[in-house]
Amino acid sequence: MDYLHELLALGVDGIILGLCLKEYLSYKKTLDVLKVAKQYPIDENLINTVKQSKDGKIGYGIIRGTVKPIGQPIQSIMSPSVTGVLQVVKLSEHRITRGFAGFWTEQRKLIHVSSNEVPFTISNGNVGVEIVDGLGAELLDLDVVYDNYEPSTLSFFDHIFGFFSGMRQRGLQTTEEVLRDGSFITAVGEIDLDGNSLRLQSSKTGPMLLTTATKNTLVKKLQEAKSSMMFKVIMCSTISAVLIGVIARKFYLKKKEERHQRSIQEALEHSRRARRARSRPTGISERDMCVVCVSNPKEVICLPCGHVCLCEDCALQIKDFCPICRAKIESKTAAFV
Repeated sequence: MDYLHELLALGVDGIILGLCLKEYLSYKKTLDVLKVAKQYPIDENLINTVKQSKDGKIGYGIIRGTVKPIGQPIQSIMSPSVTGVLQVVKLSEHRITRGFAGFWTEQRKLIHVSSNEVPFTISNGNVGVEIVDGLGAELLDLDVVYDNYEPSTLSFFDHIFGFFSGMRQRGLQTTEEVLRDGSFITAVGEIDLDGNSLRLQSSKTGPMLLTTATKNTLVKKLQEAKSSMMFKVIMCSTISAVLIGVIARKFYLKKKEERHQRSIQEALEHSRRARRARSRPTGISERDMCVVCVSNPKEVICLPCGHVCLCEDCALQIKDFCPICRAKIESKTAAFV
């Protein structure tokens, strides 16, 4: 195909455009609901506010307070002096791989993730709101309490094997992240009541967020991310439009060339027929006339049946069966009568 490479590039660009558009719409939806979300103080009146809300819950609200564990907090594995309520430990592999162009690039692959959490609240004084499934928050700000990189010691054989396999390990990195107890954070989600206890959990209206940023800072960050993604959408759309234009131009030029070649072929065929008509003898008997058009002399023999029954013009149209005996035509050749 004349435009196979353009179609492949258009397909790849279409996939990237779809992903960018999905991210843009996600940012836009989150930003829209976050802008209208109301911030509620954590105090004795919050329970009454939730009870008086529609369906006995606040569909999407914002609270700010101090993280307090319910029971014993989690003790950091790598930094025992640190305690918290959420813990994520990651083991990553750093390696270099050879791409299609032959260049070596560094990559990072996540090998293992382990997480742990204990029930906790976001409190202000004696009033607290329990956070349900904090690790499931779409935005989760954790403190990095441990980060260690151990370079790999490769043997000569490992270098040779890595050269031929196209991948060499550089090292392993271990990180531990913790949401410390006592941290002052912002929580965004659905607020409802479980008996007389307040809870904040994921909402159908928007994503659950646990962050150290204020609402204004969070809105600003989302606006920047939305603008950045919009730029990527415009760039990918422009590339798609250019590729579609290139494909359409190639298709048009190809069809134009085909029409031009067809007109030349038709003119040559018309000229050939005219010359053949002038060279044919006149005064031919009906017995020697083509059985199809009955105007031109018999000029072609059908094989293998051997009937001489067609003129050269009609032979171009009759391809399957002999018009005399209906035998299958395998080939045709000129006949000299």
